Amino acid sequence: MVYLSFTEQDTILDTHEFYYYSKMVENWGSPPDTAMMSKEIRNLKMIGGVFKDGERVWSHPVDFSYENYLWYSDSEYLGEIYDIDIPLFVTFGEIDLLPAASVSNGDYEYYFAVEFIPPSEFILRIVPASILTVLFMIILFIFIKQYLSPINKIKRRILALEMGDLDATINISGHDELADLSGHINKLILDIKSLLTKKQELLSDVSHELRSPLARMQLLIEMMPEHKNLYKLKQEVYFLERIISNLLLSDKLSIPYRTLDINKIFLPDFIDRIIARVTNSSTVLKLMLDTPPISVHVDDTKMRIAFLNLIDNALKYGGTEKPVEVACSVGKLFFYYSVKDYGPGISPADVARLTDPFFKASTNKRKDGFGLGLSITRKIIEAHGGKLLIDSKLDIGSEFTIKIPLVRILKSAK
Repeated sequence: MVYLSFTEQDTILDTHEFYYYSKMVENWGSPPDTAMMSKEIRNLKMIGGVFKDGERVWSHPVDFSYENYLWYSDSEYLGEIYDIDIPLFVTFGEIDLLPAASVSNGDYEYYFAVEFIPPSEFILRIVPASILTVLFMIILFIFIKQYLSPINKIKRRILALEMGDLDATINISGHDELADLSGHINKLILDIKSLLTKKQELLSDVSHELRSPLARMQLLIEMMPEHKNLYKLKQEVYFLERIISNLLLSDKLSIPYRTLDINKIFLPDFIDRIIARVTNSSTVLKLMLDTPPISVHVDDTKMRIAFLNLIDNALKYGGTEKPVEVACSVGKLFFYYSVKDYGPGISPADVARLTDPFFKASTNKRKDGFGLGLSITRKIIEAHGGKLLIDSKLDIGSEFTIKIPLVRILKSAK
């Protein structure tokens, strides 16, 4: 019997096996119950025997020998490492290349080995079956792929439709149900394109018809002599102009086939332009900006609208006791822009609907506005692959955070 040490094979699982071998031998008693031993060894498909002072007490088969036993790991060593109490001394090794183990209870020595199919026999049995299985799977894959080809075409067309492609069509082959479905999808997309075109034409016409008299009204107001209500009149005309602009912008952002006018902008300059648009920014805003000198790819106009909407909302609804806090930072994965106010806050029920068009929170209903600002902001941010997060508590305040994955806005921005 020779001891070989390979510590890289020592694992916690070996320690558990040592314990189970030890408990199994303990159950056989001393001297061992050979009938129980024979039953369990045969059930485990093992060979082995028990010896006392080198003399055979019992073995299966009768010519079993442990003379060529080589062991490389023992329970005393591993039990100490993993702090596991193993009652008997157990070793793992091999007998004539068979995985083997030995257990000693002080009076008797037990040896076990596991019989297995030699590698050459295993290969002869398994390899042909494996090759046939692989061939069958390849043939089945080709058949299924060919059979489902029309479905894949439909899937690709729908994905293209989501990206705004209203021109491509599905190539129809055959005369089965899938071909009929493809034809209906092509017609449906054509109808959608026609409806969207007519809708945009209508919006453009309505916008022109509404803005023309407003422009004339603004001109006439400028020509009027000074009057105490002249300022109010200008504000009402400006109010109507904002209604038209917000309605048109909200509708355009609702179209799933929208496109962004992406531009490369320098982030610090972009943030500075936002702050510069706020009247008395040095007194009404508290800036906590950590803006790195990087460039990003965004729709400059729409993103400025989104950022300013959050500041305008906070200044309008947040009260005047404390300045509105504006923060900007870039993490490892995301860009963050947040606006925090210390106003009356918003109830949880209202927060859930706050970005719905024309919705106003119950605490803000007396304020002027259309309930479109946050809806527009959310649509702009989602179009850039980001999210608008809202955290608000009644009588404490609200915080609105724009969170955009950097991978969406840093693409080749150098």
